[in-house]
Amino acid sequence: MAIIRIQPGAGFEQQLRDGVSTNMFKILDGKFAINAQKIFEQVGDYMVNIFEKTDVVKSLRGNGSVDLPAHFGLNDGQANELVDGMVNILINSISLQSKITQNGGSLIVKAVQTDWESYLSLPGAQYISQPSNATIPVLEWMLIDPNIDIGQAAYSIVFEGEPRFNSKVSRSGRAIMVSLNSLGGGGTGYVLPDIIRKTGSANFIEHAIGQPQVAENIGLLVMTKLAF
Repeated sequence: MAIIRIQPGAGFEQQLRDGVSTNMFKILDGKFAINAQKIFEQVGDYMVNIFEKTDVVKSLRGNGSVDLPAHFGLNDGQANELVDGMVNILINSISLQSKITQNGGSLIVKAVQTDWESYLSLPGAQYISQPSNATIPVLEWMLIDPNIDIGQAAYSIVFEGEPRFNSKVSRSGRAIMVSLNSLGGGGTGYVLPDIIRKTGSANFIEHAIGQPQVAENIGLLVMTKLAF
């Protein structure tokens, strides 16, 4: 979970020295409560904007570098519905908290639950592929483990335009997974596109929202709402 703590800045140094920081923070806390709904909405809008600009989401929406719906076996409607579901979970993960102490306090914005189970229950998060009856765990690959485990070493993906295979009968209508034997026994097994791969220990959502500039911008957004 991303946690952003917003502490009173340099302008409060004199009050701290005078021992009145707690009272000052109580005033901020009151303004925080009054403006909570607006802060929640603006933080949500900002985070969704960051999320929508990731190459993974743009690709699912049909505007990115990779045809992810075809890779995942989703038609365009299913891919957009999946993204919309992730957006709703992202927004609902946001919470605003405050903590008052003897020497001041802090305002806390929490977001991006790292318990990904809620995402795995979204429509299109997984499906049964035919005729193999293999489970295709789309969101598990995307958010938890991008290493596919359905015998991928024996298969590859063929996009539309290959005359030997009719990709239009596939779920996406643009690509179909075929055995390497049907391709003449050559080539390498299928792997997910690089944009799905985790960055360090983070998936694409954690990586995007976890950038330092994102936290700074959210802090500025909140403090703007609390300005006197």
